[in-house]
Amino acid sequence: MSLDSETRMIEPFSERVDGDGIVSFGLQPAGYDARIDPILNVFDWARACGTAMDPLNVDSRLYFEKRADPFFILPPSGFAMAFTVERFRIPRDVVVRGAAKTTYSSVGINLDVAGIHPGWEGRLRLHISNTTPVPIKIYGNMGIVYLEFHEISGYVERAYGELRHPRFQNTDGPFLHEPQR
Repeated sequence: MSLDSETRMIEPFSERVDGDGIVSFGLQPAGYDARIDPILNVFDWARACGTAMDPLNVDSRLYFEKRADPFFILPPSGFAMAFTVERFRIPRDVVVRGAAKTTYSSVGINLDVAGIHPGWEGRLRLHISNTTPVPIKIYGNMGIVYLEFHEISGYVERAYGELRHPRFQNTDGPFLHEPQR
């Protein structure tokens, strides 16, 4: 399997970019570091006070938009949703695993990645949690998630985009269901 600009599995594709004052991104020896889009949706604890969260009907009014340009400060115990800058086209014989870059996990950032199944396409949706009692800077347009690409034997019977309800295929916003206003 080749992770290069010719395969169009990752667009825009970057060779390794690193240096002083940069959270590295791009091609790595055994994977790829994807960048965070500078637009984040941050959970507002004050608005949600006493509200039960429903994962099947997320109320977007409980979030506010922030820009990480060049950075955003995620408050203590804060939570945000964002996307990668890169768009992915995962082949039918590849599965991807993602984890927070050590740069972030070493200061208390927990990162969950949604939807990287064989046949999946789109920008990765990132769920970012500050697990500490102190604020943490999140840098826009820099690396945030390390991705490992694994070939599986054969092709899946049904690619993610062919499922009956592929909820995360080609999503453009962080919320699957916009509330009635």
